[in-house]
Amino acid sequence: MIFAIVLGLSVWVNVKPSASSFSFSNVAGEDNRNFLNGINIPKDRYLQARVTVNGFELTTDLAITDDQKAEGLAVKDHLEENEGMLFVSERPSRQSFWMKDMKFPIDIIWLNSNGTVVHIEHTLKPCISVVNPAASIRNCPIYTPDSDSQYVLETIAGFSQKHNVKIGTNIDFYLVS
Repeated sequence: MIFAIVLGLSVWVNVKPSASSFSFSNVAGEDNRNFLNGINIPKDRYLQARVTVNGFELTTDLAITDDQKAEGLAVKDHLEENEGMLFVSERPSRQSFWMKDMKFPIDIIWLNSNGTVVHIEHTLKPCISVVNPAASIRNCPIYTPDSDSQYVLETIAGFSQKHNVKIGTNIDFYLVS
């Protein structure tokens, strides 16, 4: 299970309409903090977004609710190269993740409110949680970027390297369902 350590986020984001989609383009100097505002967020299924990374398209589930964020990709047995999960936060913050209960390795890519990559963790391996009864500490590393992010993209392991994703790369996305 990948779990956003950021607690108590109530994500409600704002749609900025364009021809048939919306993406990381600023309107009148605004950032994209509320790119799904006005969209009814279902609690029983994931919304999906199309994400473009250096010309390569992925279809991602959007982790918006606290439950969706807590489950993360642990609900999947595998991931294809053109699939992922995009975590959406209400506002920029230092979002921490771990690999608890995951079944396969992934890359984690943190994006600021403009869709610019601010941090990448490559080929993170699943973690089997071991609770130390004396200290009640989980034996899973926690991954935290050095700067704030508003979106976090999880992909198959090796995706960042294969698609030349680096700090400063711009990533676009739009809602598909």
